[in-house]
Amino acid sequence: MSDISLHLLLATALSLTTACCGGGSTRDLDPETLSWVDYTHSRAGYSLSLPAAMRPDEEGDSVFFRYDAGVPVLVRLTTEEEARHAGVWFGHEAAGAITLDGRAGERFTYVHWDGPFATRTIAYVVPVGDRFLGLEFRTATDLDPVQEKILASFRLP
Repeated sequence: MSDISLHLLLATALSLTTACCGGGSTRDLDPETLSWVDYTHSRAGYSLSLPAAMRPDEEGDSVFFRYDAGVPVLVRLTTEEEARHAGVWFGHEAAGAITLDGRAGERFTYVHWDGPFATRTIAYVVPVGDRFLGLEFRTATDLDPVQEKILASFRLP
């Protein structure tokens, strides 16, 4: 197989897997016309506002906010070791310093692989006690207006 054919095959596979995991985009939604609800995690205590159409799916101290066929937003509370094992944040270069609800942290922009599927992720990561909390947005581009509103609403305990 020629180098060009191999590159074309890999680019096609990446496009298909990224598209497969990219469902649930909020890019075309107007935050001003949506119904919003507040969500607070009962054990970890963090809270945020999100469109009422997003369904929280709790897994321990982490929550996957499902919309349509995807997960455009998730909050992950984990140790550095667990994050490295899952291939999130710490295995990637930080894109810059951030503040999340007054707490200093780092922003990571990377492609997260989950088996054969890939999703571009923007994560806002801050220390919380002996763990780290990441507010993650799965998006093909920069944050859209709905994601910006979710980010602005986020509160730590």
